[in-house]
Amino acid sequence: MKSKMLVIIYCILCILSCQGKDSNIAAKTLVTTAAAEDYKEVRFTSKSDYTKDSENYLEISFNGFLFKIKFVDERAYLKTDYKNKTIKDFQQVIYNFTYDSDYDSAQKNIRILYNGKDGYLFLPGYTEEFPNFTVYRFSQNSFSYDRALMLKDNSCNDGEIVADGKNAARFFIINKKSGKKCDFVNDEPYPISTDSQNKDLLKLKNAVEDKNDSDLLNEFSADLNKDGKTDKIQIFKNENAKDDFEKSHFGLPIKVLLSGNDGSWRENSNSKLIFSNDGNCTSEGFSNVVTKDSYFTVELQSCYDYNVLVSGFITFKVEQNKIWLHKYGEEYFDKSNHEKKIPSKVWTQKDFGKIKFEDVDGNFLLKLKRR
Repeated sequence: MKSKMLVIIYCILCILSCQGKDSNIAAKTLVTTAAAEDYKEVRFTSKSDYTKDSENYLEISFNGFLFKIKFVDERAYLKTDYKNKTIKDFQQVIYNFTYDSDYDSAQKNIRILYNGKDGYLFLPGYTEEFPNFTVYRFSQNSFSYDRALMLKDNSCNDGEIVADGKNAARFFIINKKSGKKCDFVNDEPYPISTDSQNKDLLKLKNAVEDKNDSDLLNEFSADLNKDGKTDKIQIFKNENAKDDFEKSHFGLPIKVLLSGNDGSWRENSNSKLIFSNDGNCTSEGFSNVVTKDSYFTVELQSCYDYNVLVSGFITFKVEQNKIWLHKYGEEYFDKSNHEKKIPSKVWTQKDFGKIKFEDVDGNFLLKLKRR
């Protein structure tokens, strides 16, 4: 009798165990499917200028991403930024604006699929018998060629691109009116001319440097990432300010260019670190940048309560190719009472944790001081 009871109990435990495993398998399947189905077409903002033969460009932006396409003759080059940080510098991409198409028509055929973390950029390919796309995969830290696709059915040409629910690497397009589904087929990628590419990239690099030089206020040099090469901290004019003084002291964009192993630069940008003039009192705004070892400090002056000048010191530390806020300090001077002693204040990583260079702005510092 006891042995029969043990057998029954063992069977029940086996059934429960199997059910648990089946549930886990089902849950994993649902997660995988949901992740694939998350890729949806998203809206984006376009900005372009096709009136200048040597400076034609198209900018596509959404959700912190910026894809900037520059055109050289019949070739296109794309630079990818995420929240003012360069993910991928200019590289040649296949983009259709020749033959029986033009800039404006091609721009209307751009598509983006995104799932909140990464996505696919669909650029219309060169004119062929059937519509085709060159597809690029992107995320917050990468951008690369993915595949070339062709649509051998013109009835779905203006439809919505969808990722396969079971396989995010497979796409099809659905006609918006009829609901008809058309499959893409893999296509041969259009060849790229290496000789032309190298010449074009040099031309684009020089054009960017020339433009930056015209707005450059000051440049500070130091080996911040300790690779034996000189890095640069660049301060630019604020061309939107109302007068020459404000253009040189308030709302200034700042770039930190860290040298790479291949002779390239890793760009870190912040257009909100050096605050704008609030007009409530007279102060100097930006004054200087000081470097020491792997640290650099941005010095600037603001004020509060009309009479108290505030000298701020924002110090960052470079760790390899990443820049972190190290500390923030303030010193005070009362213009109405020069003898008055106001204790200085300093906030460190113990107060704010690990904060990236591009995330530090006036609002962050104000919240930090109010803690």
